[in-house]
Amino acid sequence: MSDANLVHEIALPPGAEPPIRIYVNGEEWTEGTDYRVEGGRVLFARTLRAQPALGFGRKVMLAMGIGVYGDLRGDTLDLQYQSGGRTRMTPVALRSGAAGSPPPA
Repeated sequence: MSDANLVHEIALPPGAEPPIRIYVNGEEWTEGTDYRVEGGRVLFARTLRAQPALGFGRKVMLAMGIGVYGDLRGDTLDLQYQSGGRTRMTPVALRSGAAGSPPPA
């Protein structure tokens, strides 16, 4: 997998407050061991894999019903945090070539 598909950190949404919990592929990670929160970012001790972008050829193959899975697998990331006194849980889109996209506020 190319370095462009590796994710080492994500931005927290504006107003996100502790406790911050991270779930990768459905498994809860431990703060201090698997990740740490610094400022408005979450830094991962282990590298996550973003799903690579689909090129034109793969999109055509999918439209025709031909599977193109193999190397398209990536990690899923869910973020739980407090905002405005409420607990929020949101999926984070891991993008190729960049840190994960911040969840909507």
